[in-house]
Amino acid sequence: MKNLLAAAICAALSAMPAWAEWTPPGPIKIQIGFKAGGGADTLARLIAEDITAEYGWNIIPENLDGGGGSVMARALKDAPADGLTLGMGVTDTFAYDRLAAKDPGFSLDDFDFLTTIAGTQMGVVAKADRGWNNLSEVIAAAKAGEEISFGTMTARLADGAYYIGKVNDVNFNIVSGYKGGRDVLNAINADDVDIGWVAGPQAKGVAAGDLVNLANGEDQPLKVSPDSEMLNAVGVDFFFGATFIMMAPGGLPEDAETALTDAITAVIQKEGTKSNEFINRVFVLKIKSGDEADAYVVQESKDSEALLEATAN
Repeated sequence: MKNLLAAAICAALSAMPAWAEWTPPGPIKIQIGFKAGGGADTLARLIAEDITAEYGWNIIPENLDGGGGSVMARALKDAPADGLTLGMGVTDTFAYDRLAAKDPGFSLDDFDFLTTIAGTQMGVVAKADRGWNNLSEVIAAAKAGEEISFGTMTARLADGAYYIGKVNDVNFNIVSGYKGGRDVLNAINADDVDIGWVAGPQAKGVAAGDLVNLANGEDQPLKVSPDSEMLNAVGVDFFFGATFIMMAPGGLPEDAETALTDAITAVIQKEGTKSNEFINRVFVLKIKSGDEADAYVVQESKDSEALLEATAN
């Protein structure tokens, strides 16, 4: 009987999920690379709430915005690799922005990328009353002499706007410096810019017929407008969507990495959690964990290097 009981206990323990083998010895801090109220901030805070509700872990979000996420990255790389400090950002920070900076202050080897979380719904957007149905028509208007202003919120997207103009022999008036897609959308609605990159907040306006996704900046159809023109229709073979990613300082113990990754991916996939509902409403679920997350960031870096070369000439 004792042998049977021992075997049953061993079997039960081996069947327990990996997160049960490691629990945080204290509060977990999530350093968010962007300002409060944006997509990354909202997503990080909802994930924190969901993990607390599901696992009872104490998670404290903290905004370390600036430099497109690089302020957070530099702080995170110097934090102890004990599972108590995580970072929430976008792959742009570790790909395009890292390559474009002369001295970013970090390398890919400084981090353990736990998992990607969600992808944006990046489109080139305009108000419907402008009368354009797609980006090809905007380019035709520019070639006919109309001055077109193009709002952007990151250096990569500014390069993207420039490259669209370059391959089509038009000069957009590129307006940079917006703090996020919602700021660009506000500028479009206020007629401060004619068109602009928006990464998801445009969905409600597109569905209502007030806005148009002139072009799809993603590598798969947009949920709200699956028939939107792809960028290759105007000679552009790059994609410009952003991917949210959670990472830790390099050297994280394997049991902690497994537990943290499993907890994050569990709550964002679970129907009814706040993070899952937010992702499905605004973005699209996009999970690549462990080695796949590392490979994803490496590929993003290669694509970014190609864009930098294409826009330098």
